[in-house]
Amino acid sequence: MSGISANLTKETILRKTGNISQLAGIRPCVLREGRKEGLGAFEVVTGGGLEFTVLEGRCLDILSAKYKGINLSFISKPGLVSPQYFNPYGGEQVRTTQAGMMFTCGLSNVGSACSENDMEFCAHGRIGHTPAEKVCTSEEWKNGEYHMEISGMMRESAIMCENLVLKRKIHTVLGAKSLKISDEVENQGFQDQPIMILYHFNFGYPLLDKDAEVFVPSLEITPRDSAAKKGVAFWQQISPPIDGYSEQVFYHKSACDDNGFTYAGVMNKKRMLGAYIKYRKAELSQLIQWKSMAPGDYALGLEPSNCLVEGRVKERERGTLFSLPPLQSVSFSVELIVLDGDEEMGKFERFLKTLG
Repeated sequence: MSGISANLTKETILRKTGNISQLAGIRPCVLREGRKEGLGAFEVVTGGGLEFTVLEGRCLDILSAKYKGINLSFISKPGLVSPQYFNPYGGEQVRTTQAGMMFTCGLSNVGSACSENDMEFCAHGRIGHTPAEKVCTSEEWKNGEYHMEISGMMRESAIMCENLVLKRKIHTVLGAKSLKISDEVENQGFQDQPIMILYHFNFGYPLLDKDAEVFVPSLEITPRDSAAKKGVAFWQQISPPIDGYSEQVFYHKSACDDNGFTYAGVMNKKRMLGAYIKYRKAELSQLIQWKSMAPGDYALGLEPSNCLVEGRVKERERGTLFSLPPLQSVSFSVELIVLDGDEEMGKFERFLKTLG
């Protein structure tokens, strides 16, 4: 069964509903039990088959996403954990990282933990464990479309150090099977500050399963290490879970379209379902693919970023560490789009072949 058509008029919808919440909307909630006790969240229903959960207490990241009841995302073994349990030291952050449909890495470090100028930078940074402030939700008709949006800000700052603010908006419309994340990072300090950001999209079972395939318009693929070298010829293929599997990470140099957008997705033709991300290569120059076929950690990460995942020090040594001047801002945006059925998946696959 299909969801609400995005082409229906406002009048048609209002004639057939008592309250728009019977079709779509944003529902605030507070989670209970265990280490997620008291964590604020928003449940979003588009009416077009897409449902997702946005975490107020975790950087407005996206925990889960389903399409017509089918799960799209990977949730890690720790599950959802409130930010007060976050420990950035000694590799402990993996005990509070939920993965989810998308979690944010940065802003001062992405990838491996490192130290610089007597400062410690934890793996994948602190921002993803930061609660949102100034949170606002809106639902309104604009030009015949019903728009839904969640916005807020997160601060990464320290005395005598950085003063960075991430302002985020998550937007969708009635009848959509897509969502858009729009971010602005502002340096509110008075020294140049490195900015590293990565959008860690995580796909899981049952979308991710045997015979699913990864699609990226790659011009060049570089394996991160020796483990990845062994699997670089099979980067597109998703296998059943493999005992003893070591994670593999690939760096993609991607082609873009005439408007500067590039893409990365996964399709399961047996389930006739897929999903892809769309973003501007000028904003996020790198695509990192994380492939884990290990039992219990069965996941695919497609991760647009402005850096690689070897840490701040390595990025500086390569001369590729982006620096933001005082009182200046930089913007990033990423869309997640669902592919429903053979026709949409085939069209997407053929489109990618035209790039480059």
